[in-house]
Amino acid sequence: MAKNTGLIKFTGKVGHLSARQTQYGNIISTPGGFKGERIKTEEPYEVTRQLGTEFGRCSKIASQLYSALAFYLKTLPHPHMYGSVQSLITNIKGFDATSPKGQRTFGIGLQTEQGRKMMHHFSFNPKRSLGSIMEQSYDLVMEDGLLLVPNFDVQQVSFPKKAERLGIQLALLRLDAEAPSCRMETSPLILVSKEDEIADIRLEAAVPEGEGFLLALLYFGFCNEVAGEAYFLRHPKNVLEVIGVL
Repeated sequence: MAKNTGLIKFTGKVGHLSARQTQYGNIISTPGGFKGERIKTEEPYEVTRQLGTEFGRCSKIASQLYSALAFYLKTLPHPHMYGSVQSLITNIKGFDATSPKGQRTFGIGLQTEQGRKMMHHFSFNPKRSLGSIMEQSYDLVMEDGLLLVPNFDVQQVSFPKKAERLGIQLALLRLDAEAPSCRMETSPLILVSKEDEIADIRLEAAVPEGEGFLLALLYFGFCNEVAGEAYFLRHPKNVLEVIGVL
């Protein structure tokens, strides 16, 4: 690429040269860049093809996960939420050390210790975790779809000024990385107010049937209640976190 400083300037193509007018002046270049057919067939682009195949599979899984959790994710003010979900799936795929490049999968990556560690306690709100809202320990029995939070003290929760209620819900998600597909079941939504006293919380959800991994997620979202209906704020204090992987 070169800048034309001569008296004669042109735009368009002349022979093997191509010129265009830009804010930096008249720029002349020769044709270049990647050719789609070359990428598909030529040996130097084999790694590119392999990465593209893996990325495509991860994108399908990320899309399924994002769609299943859309109700919660839209209440988290994250400017690049889909990209964050895509990055999670892709990074876990990277822990698959048994498959050759081009065949590495999220499913095998999630079976590794590193993959499960990354998924377990993953917060979809990068600035807030479950511990920022709930100091109490909890008991999770994923096989029965049961979560118990003893002595939950809502007085310790910092409410946003515009929120009167805190909504709490357990979500169980069956993620089939091969299909890929997601099936989700949720517990009834529990609403607590600022004035509520210390109480035990019991959340029960049906366990989704089917193949694949079972994920448990806990949602804390601030909202207002109007005529018995909860209207959630899109607020940075809302949290959706993975609390179990089977």
